[in-house]
Amino acid sequence: MTARQNGVGVTGAALLALALSGCTVNVNTEGATASETHTFKVGASPKVTLDTFDGSIEVHSWDRAEVEVIVEKQAQDETLLQQIVVEQSQDGDTVTLRVRGPAGRGRDGIQIGVVYSPGAKLRVAVPKAVALDIRSGDGSITVEDVTGAVTMRSGDGSIVGLRVAGDVRATTDDGSIRLRETSGKVDVETQDGSVVVNGTFTALRAKTGDGSVRIAAEKGSAVESDWLVETDDGSVEVRLPEGLAADVDAATSDGSIRSSYPGLTVPERSEDDDDRGDSGRQLKATLGTGGKVLRVRTGDGTIRFES
Repeated sequence: MTARQNGVGVTGAALLALALSGCTVNVNTEGATASETHTFKVGASPKVTLDTFDGSIEVHSWDRAEVEVIVEKQAQDETLLQQIVVEQSQDGDTVTLRVRGPAGRGRDGIQIGVVYSPGAKLRVAVPKAVALDIRSGDGSITVEDVTGAVTMRSGDGSIVGLRVAGDVRATTDDGSIRLRETSGKVDVETQDGSVVVNGTFTALRAKTGDGSVRIAAEKGSAVESDWLVETDDGSVEVRLPEGLAADVDAATSDGSIRSSYPGLTVPERSEDDDDRGDSGRQLKATLGTGGKVLRVRTGDGTIRFES
């Protein structure tokens, strides 16, 4: 057994005790890394699928008719690094790149020192008009300046979108979601994390199992189909543009509803409301000419409407 004592006192007796108990001692502080670049010639509106077993994915647009994917691999040692495999294919304007990790990545026993889990980060450049299907098993996702059908999925990581337009979908099991200057149809959901979305929407679904939700719909937004803003546990803030037409249906199980939006007034509390325990917790109203439903729900928290 080999150990490197980088400022950490580990006695021979301690190492022997760990060896006898079947534990792994690892104080290597370097790890192994490798980088490779894959380039694909495409047309003006390609379809791109990206998938990594563990690692972040960063996508931005450029003015070339090419898709470039830089894969940055990292592992504890050279043996594991070589087991990280890149699978790629192209059929016309359809490009697929997947990174597979080592089989049986987990190691038994106690890890001491700096331990690098196998992973592969993707840094990607695409044409501005593109259909994207992105997935990370464990890592954050960032997409900037693209237009098209964009799907982002992470098993465990945050999702960020900046100036993404079209049909935008984002889901993560554990992490926050931030979409800024977004336009078109938006559908986002996290099981555990906050949600912040602003932009110009025609359709909207924003949901979290645990966290706050902040929505800012800019001028030009239209409730063309029912909107849903929901959290099981957290506050909700909804900013709406002047002149929006919708039927508002808001409720909180434990909290209150407040509004500074013109024409959207929360009814004053009455004695009957206090007896039922739902005073200030429900609001139904019509904005403008009405139409599709803007549904807002929280299990525990305040709902606020603002202009």
